[in-house]
Amino acid sequence: MENNQQEREENLEKLKDVKNKNFFKAVGHSIDGIIRAFKTERNLRIDYFIAICVLLASIILGFNKTEFVCLCLTIGFVIFSEMMNSVAEYIVDLVTDKYDDRAKAAKDIAAGGVLISSTIAVIVAYFLFADKLTSATTALISSIFASESHIFFTLIFMVVILVIILKGLFGKGENYIHTGPSLNIALAFALSTYACIITKSYLVAATCGILSLMIFGLKTTNTKARFINMVFSALLGIILVLIVYQLVLVGPSILEKIKF
Repeated sequence: MENNQQEREENLEKLKDVKNKNFFKAVGHSIDGIIRAFKTERNLRIDYFIAICVLLASIILGFNKTEFVCLCLTIGFVIFSEMMNSVAEYIVDLVTDKYDDRAKAAKDIAAGGVLISSTIAVIVAYFLFADKLTSATTALISSIFASESHIFFTLIFMVVILVIILKGLFGKGENYIHTGPSLNIALAFALSTYACIITKSYLVAATCGILSLMIFGLKTTNTKARFINMVFSALLGIILVLIVYQLVLVGPSILEKIKF
């Protein structure tokens, strides 16, 4: 009986510490909640990473004030709905540890809210970015088709073959796909570097760089791959393209000297 009374008093003391005594205490608790959600929720970490990439893209593409406000509201809406979904899951798990249709309904409804906010975010992003990215994409595609196509496909095959070789040499265990360099990241950064070289456009370079970083972030977040392997994969794609590009430039001069 005394133990129960003592435990109840301790819980009351902890509850007093949690209560907001002033404005700054409330802000501190709010920041704690944001950080806790970031550390514990994988989807929220992905949302934050995408938000950073999208904000950088908005600066590069020259958004006006209205477009920037719409973008910020959309990002905040998605993050808020994701956090509310986490709150619903925590509360349901706290109330019951058994299967219940009402508990399932609560989680499903909260997840549905996230789906709605994400769908709206995609629609808003389309109308904000579509026109601005069209010119960059058109320039990129035109430059690729105007260049020698065999160099483009040679780069792709070289990256694929080199990644397979490195996975075979340094991969351990039976699941080789998750060991060694990542083919997705190597290809993404190789093609981005190639696009930057042939277009010579800062807009294309920034767009390709952001897309490559998004692939990098999603890959490192959704898989158990080591971060150092992902960095090595990106450098592998970039260096390979630079080497091939230098060979293309230097090749004709070497042939002329040999003929001479």
